[in-house]
Amino acid sequence: MKTALGCLLLLFGVIGLTYSLVTPVFEAPDEVWHYAYVRYLAEERALPALIGDASGAHQEVAQPPLYYAVAALVSGLASDDDLPDLMWHNPGFGYQAGGAVNDNKNMLIHTGRERFPWRGAVLAVRLARFVSLGFGLLTVWATWGLGREAFPQRLALALGAAAAVAFHPQFLFISGVTSNDSAAAALSTAALWAIARAANRGITFRRSLAIGLLLGLAAMTKTSALLLVPLAAITLILASRQASLGIGHWALVIVPAFAVGGWWYLRNALLYGDPFGFRVHADTPWGRPAPASLDTLIAEMPRLYRSFWGAFGWGHVELPAWVYLALGAILLASLIGWGGALMTRRTTGRGRILLLALAWWMLVLVALLQWMRQVQAPHGRLLFPAIGAFAVLLVGGWASLPRPRLTLTLSPCFLAPLSLLIPWTTIRPAFAPPRLLPPAEAAATVLGADLIFDDAARLLGVALDRPSVAPGDTLTVRACWEAKAPMTQDYTVFLHLVGRDDARVAERYTYPGLGSFPTSLWPTGQAFCDLYRVRVEEWTPVPELYDLVIGLYDAPTGERLPACYPDGTADGFPALTQVRVAPEQPLTVSPQYPLDYQLGEEIALIGYDLSEPLQGGDLLTVTLYWRADALPQGDYTAFVHLLDDAGQLLAQHDGPPRYGRYPTPAWHPGDVIPDEHILAIPALAAGQRVRLVAGMYNSDTLERLPVAGFDGLLPYDLVPLPADIP
Repeated sequence: MKTALGCLLLLFGVIGLTYSLVTPVFEAPDEVWHYAYVRYLAEERALPALIGDASGAHQEVAQPPLYYAVAALVSGLASDDDLPDLMWHNPGFGYQAGGAVNDNKNMLIHTGRERFPWRGAVLAVRLARFVSLGFGLLTVWATWGLGREAFPQRLALALGAAAAVAFHPQFLFISGVTSNDSAAAALSTAALWAIARAANRGITFRRSLAIGLLLGLAAMTKTSALLLVPLAAITLILASRQASLGIGHWALVIVPAFAVGGWWYLRNALLYGDPFGFRVHADTPWGRPAPASLDTLIAEMPRLYRSFWGAFGWGHVELPAWVYLALGAILLASLIGWGGALMTRRTTGRGRILLLALAWWMLVLVALLQWMRQVQAPHGRLLFPAIGAFAVLLVGGWASLPRPRLTLTLSPCFLAPLSLLIPWTTIRPAFAPPRLLPPAEAAATVLGADLIFDDAARLLGVALDRPSVAPGDTLTVRACWEAKAPMTQDYTVFLHLVGRDDARVAERYTYPGLGSFPTSLWPTGQAFCDLYRVRVEEWTPVPELYDLVIGLYDAPTGERLPACYPDGTADGFPALTQVRVAPEQPLTVSPQYPLDYQLGEEIALIGYDLSEPLQGGDLLTVTLYWRADALPQGDYTAFVHLLDDAGQLLAQHDGPPRYGRYPTPAWHPGDVIPDEHILAIPALAAGQRVRLVAGMYNSDTLERLPVAGFDGLLPYDLVPLPADIP
């Protein structure tokens, strides 16, 4: 079994190192601030201040210093004078693209400076990450020890619990970056193991001292570890009922715990009146002005669940939905096993140790939920101080199923390959720059205008994932670029969907490469393609066609790069293509004047609205409601005419539907199209009778579409619009 444990630890080290290597520098939750804490200790030999902090660690200054002190000893071996060169910020980082797509998931722009062999700041960060990996190894080992106390007769279950931690995707990720979370997990699990060992085997002076030291060390990693204190106290109290414990045992727990971990909290209380540093977090942008409601917490549970299992980068790189469902099935199997065990009153393992593990898990979970009421922090990694207890409970539930061997085999067989694949299928692609292509190969994947911007960048064309989109939906646009000449300026790509009066109903702004490939890095003569995801606004007028406009601009000045065609002719910023925006279901309308006329075999006029008042000399607004019964076979012009009794034309408005923004060739069967026409009503003689008519004609031949009503075809192919117009 020791050989198996050794192999498991080796495998965890290799996989954890892989996670660390594929994750770019500072692309992990708060890693840049954790590292700032580390370097402050390494260079200043002093703790950062909770108030008026000069370390650059932001809210992390409220964290206990053990991890940072150890990391400072190792990371301090390398100079990080070139750190500012790494801090090339991606201005599009705030864009929240869901899933694992490589769309501005990177906080920084990453270059060849980060490649092996590491030097300077990159080496310093990598060394700090190795410290995290060491604490991750300690967590796996301590989980094995805790499992031995829970399942003394079935050591394979102890190994299974250790494997559940070793193959946990999010724990592997956190163990490969600069963060105190793996240290908190390691020392909290080790302290829980010491408490379980004392509960199982009895209190001795040596075990009391181990509990005290580990409690102090755990408290120096994260304040949530303080919740171990009541568990240790209860264990001592229960032990004292079975055997007389002198004050020496209590002293061996309390004195080392306070000496190792208590001084930091006392210092904060004396200097800042805030022993736990909670006010530092409350003053951050994610501090809540008022405690969150139960509904708010419930709404954040899915994110908490996903980030517990796997949300990489800054939490934006998620796994496919089916993976979370499969992991949920693994959890459900364990819960079913525990349900059956409770009903039959037969548990696998030592009940008091399992109860201890459950108590620790629940304490950490409840504490996190309470913390989430104060701070927006649905981060699953904050449960990692109890990950060892979680793994023991997980395996205990599997072992309680009617066919435990099947579950105990299938679950690790799912987790192990999953953890091996994630660095290559999820993390690395999310931060990778676009693949360089020969221009001809890239151009073959797109259509549309070929534009050159300022003789430096060339847009080879675009392609849409679909020709039609609904308001509120996301459109994906493939655009391929080529560098014609070196650029020293970093330009931003803009993408607009533009309608009438230049109204923008969708817009995106990003560095090329979706945040990873600024123009100053483009190699000349090479091309690449981006997939821009742009959300169409809910308020977008529909149905209409919108112009897709793409270009480059200088974000600080707002100045656009001039565009021209390859032959040198310029046309401003031409539309590359048009996008149909229409509701998923046809519009439901209630016309002021319902009608039912058929124009040809493709189009129906189902009603109209009329503006008021209707007086001579006014502008009259007539809104027609068309319905497409089939795909229109021509490009038709709609018209509304005001005629006198003799049929003479007094006023008119002719034009393609929706002022040309939704011509009939774009119509789909079932479309309902509101179509506004404005007529200037001339002065009318007293008692003069006039009438409104409407219809459509072919824009090329001027031939009107035949109009049919209940009584057959109408004369002159005109639809009468009954209305009282004085």
